[in-house]
Amino acid sequence: MDTLFSLKDVMAILKKSWLWIVAFAVGGLVTASLACYFLMTPVFEMNSQVIVSQMETSQNAVSQNAEVQANLQLVNTYRVLITSPRVLSEVSEEMNHTYTTAELADKITVSTEQDSQVINITAKDKNPDIAAEISNQAAIAFQKVTPKVMKVDNINILSEAQPTSDASPISPKPALLALIGLFAGTLIGVIIAFMRNLLSNKFKDEKDLDMLETPLLGSIGKLPESHSKAIRKGRKKK
Repeated sequence: MDTLFSLKDVMAILKKSWLWIVAFAVGGLVTASLACYFLMTPVFEMNSQVIVSQMETSQNAVSQNAEVQANLQLVNTYRVLITSPRVLSEVSEEMNHTYTTAELADKITVSTEQDSQVINITAKDKNPDIAAEISNQAAIAFQKVTPKVMKVDNINILSEAQPTSDASPISPKPALLALIGLFAGTLIGVIIAFMRNLLSNKFKDEKDLDMLETPLLGSIGKLPESHSKAIRKGRKKK
């Protein structure tokens, strides 16, 4: 069975339509860049840390190790507690109910390192100062609510989120979006080039006449480039 396009056909189509492909590639690059800078809102990320500390100092190494392991097991519970309505309602109240608990839950992410008693509270917002405030207020509310809920007071704030004037947004990423736009534009250009070739009703080769069962009466050959140049020069001399 004959293939739809041979490698020679593919190269010929790409060579013939290179201007289309370049135009769409540049168009995709420009569109993605403009969308990044004018349509997408930058999002900033701020992070505070709390630590699950030991309740009391013990000289017994075995007791210390057992307490550390118990605290590590509590970390997963604390991660859920930080994003619970009980804690987030405290944050919402401290921020004059600017955000609901549901909105705060979407803005806050809680993470921990493996076998670590440190909990990272990360907040995202279009304003870095607001993101820092949400993160810090979540840490304070968590420290306040934990003794009431868990009946233990072993939460300490390790570090607060500190917004800076040169903070960089985590999204959008202009370089990545520009690359995606360039690739998408190039792909669209290639697809259109092949579609134009497939939908064309012009005869490109003698074999195209076989489909119509039409006899070939004759053909006009193409002169080599060197002969064409010689003929053009002869015409100019005359």
